[in-house]
Amino acid sequence: MIKLIASDLDGSLLNDNKQPPADLDDVLGSLKNKGITFAAVTGRNFDATIPALGERAKNMICICNNGANIYEYCINTVNHPLTKEQVHRTLDAIKDMDNTIPLVFTLDRCYAVPGPAGFMEWAKAPYSPLDWFEDYNGLYTIEDDVYKISVYDGSGDIENYSYPVIHKEMQRDTAVYVSGEIWVDIVNINASKGIGLKWLQEKLGVSKEETMAFGDYNNDESLLAQAGYPFVMENGVRRLKEKYALRADDNNSGGVTKAIKEYVLYNVKQL
Repeated sequence: MIKLIASDLDGSLLNDNKQPPADLDDVLGSLKNKGITFAAVTGRNFDATIPALGERAKNMICICNNGANIYEYCINTVNHPLTKEQVHRTLDAIKDMDNTIPLVFTLDRCYAVPGPAGFMEWAKAPYSPLDWFEDYNGLYTIEDDVYKISVYDGSGDIENYSYPVIHKEMQRDTAVYVSGEIWVDIVNINASKGIGLKWLQEKLGVSKEETMAFGDYNNDESLLAQAGYPFVMENGVRRLKEKYALRADDNNSGGVTKAIKEYVLYNVKQL
């Protein structure tokens, strides 16, 4: 019996316009009535979940910044910051690379500097309010705890451009994920979506076999691995599809809520 459902946001629960499926409220209500917990799991910080999820985000468990922060019904309960040395080492690694710009995430802010045209276009609709420094050196002056650095890569070949450089420099004591076609994420080595889900399972007394999860990209792999029923979105990357057999319809077709209704709420299909 499913007791916990965890879903990635971008590329999974949210469509390409960053909107949730129209039936999400009905599904969440039905899950609550059945005593099933729903958790949003995302690379975003908590403030950045609200533009997409609205007030719903305040009434659910949110595993944010790839597991570096966990919010339980709007209350921040778990944090895994990077050290200042790790932050500076990441900044040093990409400082002289073309077409790369870091976003530095504290608990409730996101810091950036002006960058290439592609990045500035993305910044018109940021995931969270951006605080701008005039030049790169300003990023080194951040005093608050940093929970994630997301590196924008506009090269068009992230796997062979910024990722190897960052991975080589940071793999010894941080976790490094390719989280999208233009993003590399760096977080605390004890932070991942899967570690966050495991923490939640233990807190709720829910087993892996009682957990369903949804994801689409490489940084969702630990999330899927921690669930007894891991669903890869039809729009997901090939590597995850090759590893996990269960499928949900694509994110633009409401695949997450459709699968929940079919397998959990209405039992049209059997797990």
